[in-house]
Amino acid sequence: MTEERQTNYTIGEGVELPSKGLIYDKKMSPGVELRSMTARDEMKRLSPSTSQFKLLADIIEGCMIEKPAVHVYDMALGDYEFLLHKLRVITYGGSYKLTLRCPHCGEVVDVTANLEDLGIKEFDFDLFNEKRIISLPKSGHVVAIKFQTPRMLDEIEAKTKEMRRKYKDADISFDILILLSSVIDSVDGEKLDQVKLESFINKLPAMDMTKIINAVDELNALIGVNNDLVVDCNKCGGEVHTSFRYGPEFFRPTTI
Repeated sequence: MTEERQTNYTIGEGVELPSKGLIYDKKMSPGVELRSMTARDEMKRLSPSTSQFKLLADIIEGCMIEKPAVHVYDMALGDYEFLLHKLRVITYGGSYKLTLRCPHCGEVVDVTANLEDLGIKEFDFDLFNEKRIISLPKSGHVVAIKFQTPRMLDEIEAKTKEMRRKYKDADISFDILILLSSVIDSVDGEKLDQVKLESFINKLPAMDMTKIINAVDELNALIGVNNDLVVDCNKCGGEVHTSFRYGPEFFRPTTI
């Protein structure tokens, strides 16, 4: 029995990853057991970091009773965000205060949503495989794409900064080049080396480029937390449809 299991945590919960663990190269259990955050975890979260995704992924994994076969930092964004939400709910509860403008009465109001009401987008194997393969509208190439992970987002940011420093007089935006290089898995069934891949990207018609970027967003959104929220205006009582937004209340709730 691990040291963590010997500790009698006040709050803990077993959850199942939206992906069921089926999208990873390693065999992975879909079930995860999380404990609530401690003061030390919160101090880690507030420590200086050049990589916010890495920091939060490490905190999530540190709150797992048993470590997963795939690091949280390398999980699909949908699984990562799901675990982040569950960790917040287990630690602080589901109450989440939002400030919004009511479309019925026009007043700016503070309302309290329940994060536990957010739906979960479950994994659909056929749909996931279908979305991974796209035919480009202009060039006709068939491209296979990868889902994004927290690590990939951190690497895109770091590489973009490095390229901007290295090529200060460049007349292009490096973030698109680095994004596409990270998500294109194959072109017409062929794995391209970095030189060939960059050449392929540079020659892509703009419509094809946009198609790939949109497809990656769609692939990422296939699993995870559904951000649609419905709350009641506390001024007029009208039903307000809104979307979840990360804010200070997520890790420092004032409703407790």
